[in-house]
Amino acid sequence: MLCAIQLEILVRELDGILYQTLHLAANGLPTLLGDRMVNEYINNGNAPLIYFDSDQQEATNSHVLKNDGVVINLNCEGQGFADDPIDMQKNFAKVINHTTQICLWGDRQKEMLASLIPSSRTDALITTGYPSFDLLQPKFQPFYHNDTISKQHGEDYILINTSFSMFNHEMGFDYYVKMLSKMDEWKIYGTPEYQESLRQRCDHQEKTALALIEVAQVLSRKYPERHIIIRPHPGENSSYYSEKVKDHDNIFVTKKYSAREWIASAGAVIHHDCTTGMEAMLMGKNVIQFEPYKAIEGSALLMTQIGHKSTCVTEVLQNIEHKTLPPDIRQKYLSELAPYLNNINSNAAGKIAQLAAQFAESNKQTWLPKPLGLIGQAKCWRKYVSKLLRARQPGRNGRKVRYALNKFPRLRKEEVVEKLKRLREVEPELPEVSVEQLCLNTFLIKPL
Repeated sequence: MLCAIQLEILVRELDGILYQTLHLAANGLPTLLGDRMVNEYINNGNAPLIYFDSDQQEATNSHVLKNDGVVINLNCEGQGFADDPIDMQKNFAKVINHTTQICLWGDRQKEMLASLIPSSRTDALITTGYPSFDLLQPKFQPFYHNDTISKQHGEDYILINTSFSMFNHEMGFDYYVKMLSKMDEWKIYGTPEYQESLRQRCDHQEKTALALIEVAQVLSRKYPERHIIIRPHPGENSSYYSEKVKDHDNIFVTKKYSAREWIASAGAVIHHDCTTGMEAMLMGKNVIQFEPYKAIEGSALLMTQIGHKSTCVTEVLQNIEHKTLPPDIRQKYLSELAPYLNNINSNAAGKIAQLAAQFAESNKQTWLPKPLGLIGQAKCWRKYVSKLLRARQPGRNGRKVRYALNKFPRLRKEEVVEKLKRLREVEPELPEVSVEQLCLNTFLIKPL
């Protein structure tokens, strides 16, 4: 059977999903992956396939199920490490009504969702981990090393990852929340009670962001020979930071490249409650958790436990001198993470691929999508060029389009082929595959 995966945020998801496609190929399964056109292909066809739903696409899920296909929910957000408010967890649980199987990052998330769905469907929950986190093993360090970053910033820069896209969203808080509340799967954002909790979170995020900016400025003066990199969350407005540090020549604000490419060469990584703090710890880096104000509901509380705890600039300066986390402390974090992240003890991509292969056993029919014709290709390019032009508009309209382009910029076939090649260099036992570009940003990957 054909597998299909639509990506939402390219820089966050691509590497892990490509790794997953190699494991699917090892089980004889081809994969259709890319942007919105993946769902266009699916909804315009009637052949059974295995659809990996990552964003609760009820209409697409129902279409797949109606055509004797399989829907495997593989949420790139991981049910918030099970520390989201209960109303948000209930929202995640709704996907049970139009899915075959839900793959969960860890046992704790499974326990949470099991308490929120009908007991007759708990067998649909399976703990797998998430494929992206398989790539945090030390052997994948060469895969993430970016020569361009190292040449420009060295191998000892200080990386500050921010995750404050609620108060500092590219489109503005009010507009972003209004947009979400119009979506069937996110109507919770429209309730007064939830909006009040979001505003409290915004206040906390803004205070913390301003404190992190002060940290960056102090580090800039303390270490004039080192570069300080501020990397905002993909949904954040970068100019919020760049305007406040423009007088510091060794502070750089950028969303370019993936977070892990920046982590790979960093001398130290600072975060508040960002998943990148966990990623940096797993990649063997010196991690500093900055918490100038007590965490509130809505913060990723598990993430705030990872790293040298620092509540002020002085403590950050002390902890920046560490070269890495002590082995016993790192082992403590691994033990605490294991119930939330199955990747700590097993390979998620392999487990998920085996699950898909089991479903494929019952249906040997494989539909392979064809490249779009000239007219279809032209429509894709027209939409993309229109976005490039509209992104130059001032005000909210321009910000909205820039946000969409940041989430999924143009993806070239050469980049896909190169990443697959580099993944196979780390794990040569994974199979060779062919890559066919069906249209702009959409590809078919098949085992040879």
